[in-house]
Order: sequence, then structure tokens, then C-alpha cells
Amino acid sequence: MPAQGLVKELILLDGIPTVRIQCDPSWIPAPGQYLHAYADASNSLLADLVFLAKSFADGFLAAPPVPISWTPGTLLHLRGPMGNGFLLPENARKVALITFDIQPAGVGDSPLRLLSLLDTAVGQEASIVLVCHNPPAGLPLQIEVQPLSALLEVFSWADYVAIDVRRESLPGLMKIFGGRDQRMTKNEVQILVRTPMPCGDLAECGICTVESRRGRLLACKQGPVFTLNDFLD
Repeated sequence: MPAQGLVKELILLDGIPTVRIQCDPSWIPAPGQYLHAYADASNSLLADLVFLAKSFADGFLAAPPVPISWTPGTLLHLRGPMGNGFLLPENARKVALITFDIQPAGVGDSPLRLLSLLDTAVGQEASIVLVCHNPPAGLPLQIEVQPLSALLEVFSWADYVAIDVRRESLPGLMKIFGGRDQRMTKNEVQILVRTPMPCGDLAECGICTVESRRGRLLACKQGPVFTLNDFLD
């Protein structure tokens, strides 16, 4: 059922624009879930995908990128939250957040979709390591930052791993894990696969199809967060 949100503030995070959206708390997506957002009076036929970066009592900070046309006062028509999100186990005490891409980092490669897990992890008194190309400024002091070259070392250390990856970079990620029986060493490894999801589980258009060991899966309803076991042979 559609609802309304309002762009309350334009925020620059390391020079990348994003927005704070005011809405009813029931419309705030969980970490890894997504919303479809239509700007009022927009000429676009497709909705924009919106992921959570941080939640507030009256809304949430959207993870970049967001449309440049979204300015304070823009009315948004929201649909969702949709899809499977991250689920941080209550007993997780060593949390790894990994933004992985084999291509040069771009705006879409912001780790903020993963940092939406911070409040829960900190509340569980977990140790947190962020692995990414370009960490954002102003991270809490308790978060350790490591380069992508440390990915396997951090992976072996953690008891919970959340990964953010573009669909086209997923084979490269699986090549790193291939031949390693990591499945028995983790409580949970979850992967947010970023891909266009234009129908939002309305039409099963297939544009968001992800190849898995279980066959073809639709990210819009069977994801966009999957488990590592979905992709390991």
C-alpha cells in the first residue's frame, strides 16, 4: 500500500548527496530491504530504489545514490518495505561489513547500506570491522576499517558477515570464496546483491534475476539479501 514521505533535508556525505526522509515509522525499511519511491509530479515511469542508511524516530537517512531532483520539500510516494533484509544474530559478537566490487568504486558503492546495521551491532556490544574501498568520514571510533586486501582475514575472524555487492561483481566474489569450505565456520553470511528491481515484485519481469546454486532467483522478492550458501557450489 502506498504511503507518503517528505524530503526534509539534503545531506552531503563525503561529497555525495543523500536525503533524510520523514515518514511514518512503519515505512522505514529494515537494513537490506528496499522501498520504491516516486517523486510527486515526476515524469519518470519507474520508481527509484531507496535503501536504509540510518533510521530515526520520524524517518530515515537514505543510502546514496538518490535522484538529484530530490530537494527539501519534495513529496515522495512510497511502496514497501520490500524484500528480505539482513538479520543480525543476537549472539553475534564479531561483525564484518564488506563492500565488495572488482570495478573502481563509485557512488553506488557506498558502505552506508551496511552501516544501517551499526546501531544493532553496537547495542549487542559487538566488535565491528568495515572492509571497503573508501570508508566514509565520521565513523564511530569502535569501528575498525580494513582494505579489501584483508577480506579473507576479516572473514575468518568474524562470526557474522554482511556483504554488499553489485550483481556483475558477484562472480568475482564467489571466485574468492570458491574451494574454501566456509559454510561450517560462520553463524551467518548474508549478501546484498544490488541490481535493478523496477517492478518491485509486482510483475516478475525478470530484470533482477540472480543466478544461484538453486537456479534463477528474483532479487526483488527472494532477495535482495541472500545467503552465501545460495551461491557456493
